[in-house]
Amino acid sequence: MNLAERDAHLQLLDRLYVRCTNDRGSVVLVGGPVGAGKTALLSAFAERAVAHGALFLSVTASASERHHHLGLAEQLVNTLRTAGMPTDPFADDAADGTAAAERPAAAGPVPVPLLQRLSRAVCAFAERRPLVVGVDDVHFADAASLEVLGYLVRRIDSSAVLMVMNECTGHDRTLVALHAEILHLAHCHTARLARLTADGVAEQLRERLGATPSDQEAELWTRVSGGNPLLLHALVDDRTTSGTAPGEPQPGEAYRYAVVRCLHRCAPGARGAARALAVLGDSAAPALVGELVGRDGILVGASIAGLHAAGLLAANRFRHEQARLAVLADVPAAELRALHGRAAELLHEEGAPAVAVGSQLMAAHDSVRTPWRVEILRQAAEEAMLAGDVVAAVGYLRHATGVCPDRTREAQVTAELADAQWHIDPAKATRHLDQLVRLVRYGMLTGAEALVPVKHLIWWGEFTRADALLKQIEAHEERNPSAASTAPGCTGVRLVRSALALCVPDPSDRHGASCGPPDGAATGVGPLAARTFLDLSTGGTGEGEEAQGVDQVLRSTRAGSPLAAVLLALTLLIQTDRLDDAVSWSDRLLEQRWIERVPMRRAMLETVRSAAALRRGEAVKAGASARTVLRLVAPASWGVAVGLPLALAVRSGTETGAYDTVVPLLNTPVPPGMFETPFALPYLQALGRYHLAVGRPHTALTHFRSCGELMTKWRIDVPHLVDWRNDAATAMVAMGRVQEARSLMEEQYLRRGAGRPADRVRESAGGAATVPAAVPQHRGDPPGLPFAPHPDSGDAPSELTEAERRVAALAAGGCTNREIAGRLFITMSTVEQHLTKIYRKLRVRGRNDLPSALRVHGLPPCLPNGG
Repeated sequence: MNLAERDAHLQLLDRLYVRCTNDRGSVVLVGGPVGAGKTALLSAFAERAVAHGALFLSVTASASERHHHLGLAEQLVNTLRTAGMPTDPFADDAADGTAAAERPAAAGPVPVPLLQRLSRAVCAFAERRPLVVGVDDVHFADAASLEVLGYLVRRIDSSAVLMVMNECTGHDRTLVALHAEILHLAHCHTARLARLTADGVAEQLRERLGATPSDQEAELWTRVSGGNPLLLHALVDDRTTSGTAPGEPQPGEAYRYAVVRCLHRCAPGARGAARALAVLGDSAAPALVGELVGRDGILVGASIAGLHAAGLLAANRFRHEQARLAVLADVPAAELRALHGRAAELLHEEGAPAVAVGSQLMAAHDSVRTPWRVEILRQAAEEAMLAGDVVAAVGYLRHATGVCPDRTREAQVTAELADAQWHIDPAKATRHLDQLVRLVRYGMLTGAEALVPVKHLIWWGEFTRADALLKQIEAHEERNPSAASTAPGCTGVRLVRSALALCVPDPSDRHGASCGPPDGAATGVGPLAARTFLDLSTGGTGEGEEAQGVDQVLRSTRAGSPLAAVLLALTLLIQTDRLDDAVSWSDRLLEQRWIERVPMRRAMLETVRSAAALRRGEAVKAGASARTVLRLVAPASWGVAVGLPLALAVRSGTETGAYDTVVPLLNTPVPPGMFETPFALPYLQALGRYHLAVGRPHTALTHFRSCGELMTKWRIDVPHLVDWRNDAATAMVAMGRVQEARSLMEEQYLRRGAGRPADRVRESAGGAATVPAAVPQHRGDPPGLPFAPHPDSGDAPSELTEAERRVAALAAGGCTNREIAGRLFITMSTVEQHLTKIYRKLRVRGRNDLPSALRVHGLPPCLPNGG
């Protein structure tokens, strides 16, 4: 009630009191929703009346005494007797000789003599001084007491009696007889209290907190409280524990208690309707609420309307989650579980989304083993994963494992549970790994779920077990085509095979299965292998000439998109020197809300962002992302992939000179299986560069050579992956072994096809040697490395970027623009832009002049067949 409204009601009561002092009695029915301020209005008027010489008597009805016959009437008589009323209407020596024994002890009409004695006693008592009688919560009065009040109201019109009766909205059925008897009387008046408006809320906040809220703050407080003064003051009580400024409401214990008070003072059916609404949540609808509580739809609609009027609801939803939780907490545990179980059945019959039904099953702690419950929970988990809520998905699947009606379904659900848990913390998913492996071997786990343990084994570096298990799956699918893991073409198995080949690039490891990867995927970890993997992960066959565009993959990324496709697309952007695009896409994806709820996905995207930033020379930004990665997912959960985030953190710490942050990283254990994968390469290079930076060239050289040995063994010894020779030569120069450094760099030149370079080692004045580098360092390499392009090689090559060099080489080798775009995984427009810049920098007219220009500058063309 706003202050202006309160003043208007007080003025009405004041006028009626003046009439009362002139022996003209009145009655006022004050109505409004629960908590609207009816009691506060009565108290304010009582103070004013007493100040003007009135005798104020107050009685309050209670829901717990509703069945106490004449309970409120006795309370009124006792109050009058305490105030000094000389006669007792219930006494044996009544003036008319009627005995108190005539008063009925059970429900029934009140004897007329008793009504007459009470009426005469009250009117006689009012002859001494004006009498104001306040009856609060009259809607809770028993039927006999309501009859007494009605009789009394009809006979006070010529007495100094003013009666004020407060009633709550929604109790019309209870008070219908009283209203019929008195509302038509000339001396009967009504006053209706409304909920507070935003201005009224602002007034209350200013009065309680001593600060004027802004319009936005007032609107927010109004929205949460619903304009209900009881709830508003409870919110203020919660707020005062943290400060005095209005700010934002923070519902707490006082608010929850006030919500429960409102429910217990509402109409009889309102509490049941509120409980049903709280249980159903976003699925609530009046018809469904009626079915859940077993009441007529019209009655339920009236109850819901009462809850709206009280400010508890907005659009059939509780205005704040704390209100809903307060209602649920007020329900006995057994009754609450039963409500959730019944709600699950009703929602399932209604065809509600699986998430809605699954949430009810979980809340009910349902242990009934029926197929529809398991399938609903699996669908709910899938929907949650698509929405990015992996924690909810794990909850659904964990509950589903306890209600599976057979071992086959239990095996499938367990695999899905392990896969979902991996997205939170791969280490937690390992508890299911051995069980899943056994289930695959025993033939109890087939289809797409059978690939889950294979992928986990690859993650933890158990490649032999993964290969054996994968072969068993392939054999089973050959015998049972209907049990294939995915669509025709066994793309699911091919995808896992491709992932295994990327992790174990040993050329001696050749898989003869029909679903194995192309040869290129097994022998390389560069753009060609990544492109093959990306094609498979986005639904291709792995055999087409055109792969799905990187930008197309990233533009279509959603919460449920394949993580492998997204990561490979971003990796290809980095490998093709589209660093700005890689950073931009990583930033854009990390801003999505669904990423926040999937730690593993966020960590991997942060890893890509860190790698792109480091390659752009932004070591500080790269370090921040690398630290975020290791904070989101501990190193122990990264499996064989741990080498990448550790390498990024070590590299960024080294390049920024924050060596103290690198030491703990050096002591972080890594799984031995990591050194069987390409993840070891950036890790070894990062360790070598750290030791080189802190003055340990011998240790650094050991790491660089280990890196080179692995690359040679795997036949992927190409500088664009890890330029270990340049790093090793740097360490050799630091050790004074200049001739060895020169020999190593000559080998680098020969591997690049540029021919044997001239002897350009120059002795500086201080005796230090400088050797020309065969490959320009990527942006982000440590400054001060002694290898740089020699001035004699001409200015043009130094002006071409690495991406432009690749485009120029392919164009000179006879590739069309479309072929260049496909091989480098860039758009046709990007190819054209690169060629325009290349022609200008090399001062040539067109594509025909490129081969000779490149030979002049020692850059061989790249033949269309990859030569």
